[in-house]
Amino acid sequence: MPKNTPKAYLLAAAAAAVVSAPLPGMASGYLLKEQSASGQGTSFAGVTANAMGDATALFFNPAALGAVNGNEAVGVLSGIFPSAKTTNAVGTRAARLGGGRISGTSNSDDIGVDAALPSAYFAYTVSPDVKVGLAVTAPWGLSTDYPENWVGRYHGIHSSLQTLNITPTVSYKLLPDLTVAGGIQFQYAKARLSQAVDFGSILASTGAAVLPGSRDGMGEVKGSDWGFGATAGLLYEPAKGTRFGLSYRSSISHELEGDAKFEGVPAVPAMRASFANSFVKAKVTTPDIIGFGAYHEVTSDFAVMADVQWTNWSRFKELRIRYSNPLRTDSLTEEQWDDAWFFALGAAYKVNEKLTLRAGVAYDQTPVQDQYRTPRIPDGDRYWLSVGAGYQLTDNIRTDIGYTHVFANTTKVNLSDNLTGADAFRGNLSAEYKASVDIIALQTKISF
Repeated sequence: MPKNTPKAYLLAAAAAAVVSAPLPGMASGYLLKEQSASGQGTSFAGVTANAMGDATALFFNPAALGAVNGNEAVGVLSGIFPSAKTTNAVGTRAARLGGGRISGTSNSDDIGVDAALPSAYFAYTVSPDVKVGLAVTAPWGLSTDYPENWVGRYHGIHSSLQTLNITPTVSYKLLPDLTVAGGIQFQYAKARLSQAVDFGSILASTGAAVLPGSRDGMGEVKGSDWGFGATAGLLYEPAKGTRFGLSYRSSISHELEGDAKFEGVPAVPAMRASFANSFVKAKVTTPDIIGFGAYHEVTSDFAVMADVQWTNWSRFKELRIRYSNPLRTDSLTEEQWDDAWFFALGAAYKVNEKLTLRAGVAYDQTPVQDQYRTPRIPDGDRYWLSVGAGYQLTDNIRTDIGYTHVFANTTKVNLSDNLTGADAFRGNLSAEYKASVDIIALQTKISF
């Protein structure tokens, strides 16, 4: 039996799902920007300069505290409704196994998974120059599900990533027009992945009288970890109604630990030993993010804003898996992601003292190179179109709503299987992806 059987590749794909869970129509890679309803309304234009004027900007720039008046608590709930369809998918087995077609469905109605994404913020004024804040967010992840009988099932069925990020922040007004700030990130990551395993093809490759595809099994991997990082930023206000922000969110390294479990393993001693349930580790690192934002009040009722964000996705060069089964060496999967940019422009109009209307557009670049795209990460460039509104219900309570429709470029997956490398025994696969997403965010701010 070949040295690198699908177990190694299943584990590699599991860690890949952790660091790059497919998010059709979401922010590029596996970043979740949806942390503010007031920011959602402008496609997050100006968030680094706190164009919203509330504590939700803490997610984008800790120095945003400088533009928060008094004390406030903010709760946000974003509903994310992706639509991602696989069309014209064709799977065939490696030529050395006869090259026959892989049975199953070629078109998936929707692999996206609807999700509710909560976040919470707190800002408190210690003195005119010192403020403290707390952000509780979920900056990375989401889920996708393919039918268990789709033709690419050996490449992946379920992928999910959940994160929890707790960031206490302190800001200081260094000069009358300049606020600096920093924070510490405490981040928990949890992931799960499943895929089919073609035990029939593995046995056939050894010369056994077994047909490829005749003995499908299932593999599942779960893992979790706590990691730590930092945030830093500044907010410059050269004139009343004009602000510029610069922020940095550090990378966070996770040493994910968990278990690999398999079902349907044939009763062959060597196979049972190779696919025994085992403990697994994978070191993964989230990217650094640098953001720059601008906000300017053209009149007392009308403001324009912009944001530029650079994400250091090129950290994701490879994926290396270590596992306790002594029959396996490290599994290495090449990813070679590129750094990516996000550009947003927006505007806000104050209808009266209680009601504000917002709109914005954005371009979101994918980090995935065409030759490395997989069914687990069918990522493509995206275009955002957003509207929103804020209303002052009482002197102390304000509510905001934001809506975005994201258009995603059509992407293609083309993978080859020659019984070696990362796709060994998964089969050749070609597929086309069409995706979009609708996002509705609600927010309530209580000032005190």
